Amino acid sequence: MRKVMEENYDRARREGRIPAQNDQEKDAEITRLTQELQKLQKEVAARSSEAPEAELSKALHSGDLDCALRLKSEQVQARREESGKLPRDLYELGTIHELRFEWPQALAAYRDAWELGHQEEYGIKYAQFAQKLNRFNEAIAVYEALLCIHQLVGDRASTMNNLGLLYRDTQRMNDAEQSYTAALATYRELAEADPGAYLADVASTLNNLGLLYSDTQRRKQAEQAFAESLAIRRKLSEANPQQFQTRVAGVLNNLGNLYRATWRMNEAEDAFGEAYTTYSVLAEADPDGYVPYVAITLNNLACVFTETQRRDDAEEAYGQALEVYRILAEKSPEEYLPHVAITQCNLANLYAETTRPKEAEEAYSEALAIRRKLADANPEAYLPFVANTLDDLAILYSDTERPKEAEEAYNEALTINHRLAEENPNAYLPFVANTLSNLATLYGETRRLKEAEETSEEALSIRRKLAEANPEAYLPYVATTLNNLASFNIAIRQIEKAQAHASEAESIIEPIWSANPVLRGDLMAKVFLNLAFIAEATGQPAKAQAFAHRALTATYDPDLKRGTQDYIDRLCPEPSG
Repeated sequence: MRKVMEENYDRARREGRIPAQNDQEKDAEITRLTQELQKLQKEVAARSSEAPEAELSKALHSGDLDCALRLKSEQVQARREESGKLPRDLYELGTIHELRFEWPQALAAYRDAWELGHQEEYGIKYAQFAQKLNRFNEAIAVYEALLCIHQLVGDRASTMNNLGLLYRDTQRMNDAEQSYTAALATYRELAEADPGAYLADVASTLNNLGLLYSDTQRRKQAEQAFAESLAIRRKLSEANPQQFQTRVAGVLNNLGNLYRATWRMNEAEDAFGEAYTTYSVLAEADPDGYVPYVAITLNNLACVFTETQRRDDAEEAYGQALEVYRILAEKSPEEYLPHVAITQCNLANLYAETTRPKEAEEAYSEALAIRRKLADANPEAYLPFVANTLDDLAILYSDTERPKEAEEAYNEALTINHRLAEENPNAYLPFVANTLSNLATLYGETRRLKEAEETSEEALSIRRKLAEANPEAYLPYVATTLNNLASFNIAIRQIEKAQAHASEAESIIEPIWSANPVLRGDLMAKVFLNLAFIAEATGQPAKAQAFAHRALTATYDPDLKRGTQDYIDRLCPEPSG
């Protein structure tokens, strides 16, 4: 039976129906599915006194899944016609599709089984496959129903953890935190009695919580969660390195991203470097399984190199990652073309920063072509990335004084994001607001100031609404939009409105800046500069100087620092002779 599953797995990989996995993951998946096949064999054999079941039992015992699928499909159709749908037969049909790695068909069968039977086993399978295929709302509804059905504490914890993942994916951050926290408390309690069985779950849930805290700008809590997860996984890895080395490296990557976001670049590089070393060693023994992780970590290291002005090192790391992904994409395009596109976008950003607009445009254009092709086959998964790339291209067009092309790209991105937000507002309204904000900036640069003001107001309305539900994540964006509005108001001499917008932005961002001056210093400086411009426009030069000096102290950006110093020099010219 294991040989049958190995052959099915290898065929599914060749046909690109399932993603690549390392040897350990592949072995675990084949073991699980072999057990599923054996379980199905036993259940059908117990009914083999019935003629149709005897034939199905024979097909399953011989490993002929083609025949088993045909027979079970006929059974299901007959049941529909004779006495309505039978949940058990539909569930077994889903299992056969799963054994053949036919995931969409498995999802459909499991869905029908659950809707008719509402049995725990059916619901778990349905929810798992809905989650696997990014059918977020379906999966959430089933997991929430399962919480009322579960009898075992461990099953409830697992479902709460899965709900946390789905809530986070759909931007329901408060719900996600409640689910993760409840799952963690349960796993901690279970681990006290049986650490061997549940410590790994404690570490995984802490890692998930760390990602949530990062998303909601609670960096200190994120670091604590990642650090505890890392300590547990290091300990587990000492006893079982084969199973836990990769999980140690996974947390290190997350910690590296956190350090990078808080400008702790030496610590970020150390974390990414250790993860890179781990994956590189594992890739020597199992290249198919671990080379993709090497490429991911190269991308992360390249980001650090970029931000520490080591642009040659960054370009080399991105180039190595891109080469890996291109080779992998030849064998499995559906799995690895998205990574080619991500790396091309990273390279394009680097080219743009180093004033190589032609190379940046070529890289963005390749990424966009890949993402459009992927979105044709799977719009739900890839249309958001099409919109993101259009946003990036529009910024490049704007920077190279091609406002018409920039506006066209922004408008296409906006159309996509509006469409996505209609179906899933929690997940995609933030992207609508981002594109509106970028478009408003373009209008401001082309002196279409009234349109800039109106578009910013629309972005502000969305961001205020988002901030009501998730203030940690979205209040900085509210402040950014208010400050942009103040800039447009200043340009069209609406000083009273500018004062109101800039003052509200200051009241929002100052406590956030005080808590994290590195992360929010540049935004605080821009607010102070607008307040300085307003003070200057209203005949208060001393107040303008004070705000400008505060801006100079707050900012970390070299260009902004130079511009602020030039403004101070203009306000306070040095006496001649």
